[in-house]
Amino acid sequence: MIGVFVDFATNYATRLLCMGFLFGPKPEMITAEQALSGRDESINPTPQPHAVLNVPLDMQGESVLIGIGCFWGAEKMFWQLPGVLATSVGYAGGYSPNPTYREVCTGLTGHAEVVRVVFDPELTSLRELVIAALEAHDPTQGYRQGNDVGTQYRSIISSDNPQLVQELVDSYGATLEQHGYPAITTEVVGPVTYYLAEEEHQQYLHKNPDGYCPVHSTGVKCG
Repeated sequence: MIGVFVDFATNYATRLLCMGFLFGPKPEMITAEQALSGRDESINPTPQPHAVLNVPLDMQGESVLIGIGCFWGAEKMFWQLPGVLATSVGYAGGYSPNPTYREVCTGLTGHAEVVRVVFDPELTSLRELVIAALEAHDPTQGYRQGNDVGTQYRSIISSDNPQLVQELVDSYGATLEQHGYPAITTEVVGPVTYYLAEEEHQQYLHKNPDGYCPVHSTGVKCG
């Protein structure tokens, strides 16, 4: 029990540190030459089964990587959706191999916090998951979501069908502009390397129901 509290306190303190960048310089994306060196070995080599769905975190199948800010709350949203078979949280879209949470939080890895969503295409679709993601955050905020500031909180979607995702993003961007929002900043990419995050971040809000992770939805629906 003490260990759980220590993990919660440490992660919460790190999150508050990230929020501190709200009052610092405007975050900028680094280059590969500026990135931390990372490491060869995984930071979570033997992940526990999903704490809610009781399936392997590395389950194979159709999947998509989605970053919409803090990955704690995003993962909870996705594991509750129909057709989702497994979720995990990790880091993607940057340069440093096998980064730690604290390294990602510095902005010096280039990675974003993302959720890996494995889904059953008979029960849901990439389109439905992307729409859910877009509607669940404010994709016009650039390198932040609310008080969480940094390139690691950027809006990003990685899939094997970036053309479809880009069409959905462009359509939603036009809808947002009609409602007075600035240009959408969601980054759309093809498949990228995914690094599983530390065990304490997996299904974080199930393990820590009072954990910090607010929703920043615009309330604007796709289409």
